[in-house]
Amino acid sequence: MVQHPGPDREFADWAKKMKLRWIGVDCGSADHPMNTIIRNWMPRQAKMAEKVFQKKFHKSLEEFFTDDKYQLMHLEMFPAHILHAECLGGDIDLLLNRRVQVGFFPWRFVDGESSIGRCVAFVEDDEYEKLMAKKATMPKSKFGDCYEVKHVESLEKLTKANLA
Repeated sequence: MVQHPGPDREFADWAKKMKLRWIGVDCGSADHPMNTIIRNWMPRQAKMAEKVFQKKFHKSLEEFFTDDKYQLMHLEMFPAHILHAECLGGDIDLLLNRRVQVGFFPWRFVDGESSIGRCVAFVEDDEYEKLMAKKATMPKSKFGDCYEVKHVESLEKLTKANLA
């Protein structure tokens, strides 16, 4: 839950230049978890991340995530009217590396600053049938979501290499 990447200043500048309206991520935060309060809430994971950052970037977490970058995806993108949806899931692996039309339908929450919602990918009917046939052949998580084995293996390999 707290070992996911997070965009940097270069991405934030690019997103603003491209005039993106919103982004979606399949993890708990659009920011790197060590660039949020999670660094303080989960000291054991922060200690592990510290080792990775020292090895990979020769910098501590504090040196890498300076105050001007703190919660970059939240504090800098929202004023630029670039929203994000977090914890996207479901059969997202069916759509890896593809362009699709996406709709996000938030729950009506008067005067709220965030909300749950439904995120939907739209594909043509014939493509939907093909995707459902592919899903039937794929392994499923305990929640019934399909996943691409090679994708999971590559993530596990990367995580293991970073923690070595």
